[in-house]
Amino acid sequence: MILNMRRRIMTSNMYPNCSTYNPFIGCKFDCIYCEKSFKRVLRRVGRNIGCKLCYNYVPHTHPERLKNIPSSPIVFVFGQGDMYFCVPHFVRKTFNAIENHNPRKPKTYYFQSKSPSVFNLYLDWFNGNQDKVILLTTLETNRDEGYRSISKAPFPAMRFQDFLDLEYSRKVVTIEPVLDFDLEIFLAWMRLLKDQETLEYVWFGFDSKNCGLPEPSTEKAQRFVDELQAYGIEVRGKTLRDVNVKVG
Repeated sequence: MILNMRRRIMTSNMYPNCSTYNPFIGCKFDCIYCEKSFKRVLRRVGRNIGCKLCYNYVPHTHPERLKNIPSSPIVFVFGQGDMYFCVPHFVRKTFNAIENHNPRKPKTYYFQSKSPSVFNLYLDWFNGNQDKVILLTTLETNRDEGYRSISKAPFPAMRFQDFLDLEYSRKVVTIEPVLDFDLEIFLAWMRLLKDQETLEYVWFGFDSKNCGLPEPSTEKAQRFVDELQAYGIEVRGKTLRDVNVKVG
């Protein structure tokens, strides 16, 4: 039973055609919307495999999973945690596992953190693998005020600046679950990334877990999406409610 659970591949509920790769698990940012998603899943997994650290979502490693890279075309590395909390030597071990993996078809690896400054520790490897690595961060809003009631992650303004300053050519911003925002400021942030010619797309969506989050109106969200697309920024997403995203 334990062996089967260790080899279990988790699909990503966020990104299509994507599976998570979890030799590292856990996070200390305590985002309130993770309680009904990541934490709930890991409590079940932790109970099944007898891992108290998984059950409590405490950052820790599972070296036995390093070779279990999913077969899906997109692999979300550390998808059940935030790599900010992973010790650097184990991150490097994960890189080695990826380098030694020989998939039948090319893969794209997503690395995501709510503290994107951590990516600077590994820019040598990322920049050497730009053909297959995309770096992502979550920006639910531009507003710092009141954010501590949502998460212990770096404030949105700092997170955006760190991501903008990151010397890497392939970036994605995840705006899910979207929180209420200041339209012109939030648009300006996305335009700066687009002008930098690093932004591949924006992932957008509302809260799918009914966490009671402070959300923008449908009208504001629609205008935001329309303005992004008018500026040439690709928008993808789910849990869009009544917001229309033009395709193509």
